[in-house]
Amino acid sequence: MLATEAMVAAWSLAVCLSDLNVRRIPNILSFGAMLLATGFLLATGHAVLGADWQSAVLAACLSLVFTVPAYLAGWLGAGDVKLLFAIGLLAGWKITLFSFVIAGLIAGLAAIAFLVLTRHFGWSVSRKRWLPFGAALSVGLLLAIGVGR
Repeated sequence: MLATEAMVAAWSLAVCLSDLNVRRIPNILSFGAMLLATGFLLATGHAVLGADWQSAVLAACLSLVFTVPAYLAGWLGAGDVKLLFAIGLLAGWKITLFSFVIAGLIAGLAAIAFLVLTRHFGWSVSRKRWLPFGAALSVGLLLAIGVGR
């Protein structure tokens, strides 16, 4: 299990760095993870991080419930939707939910920090400079993997 956790952690770190640097999650990372996770599910009957197949399918469905409305409202990008879907297939519902909650907390704290800096210290921060949610999701996944050990 350690090798698969390390591979998922490396993937998550790559997603995080890409989203922070270029504000984009490459489709090769999202769709590649989805394809590998689906193949792993079909071959072994469980998710890459050990959850049973029902948990992975539930997590993938929940990820769409969590992210598609926010995408339609313009709050999240398509990359964030695809990323959480991939996390669901890789990890199952518990880790997906943990990652989503942690990402929400990180994004909320970042938003508060930006508001304080712009209102009380006169900083000018463009909308594009806010913390990308995909990076926060990746950190949430890395924390979930670490907590699970």
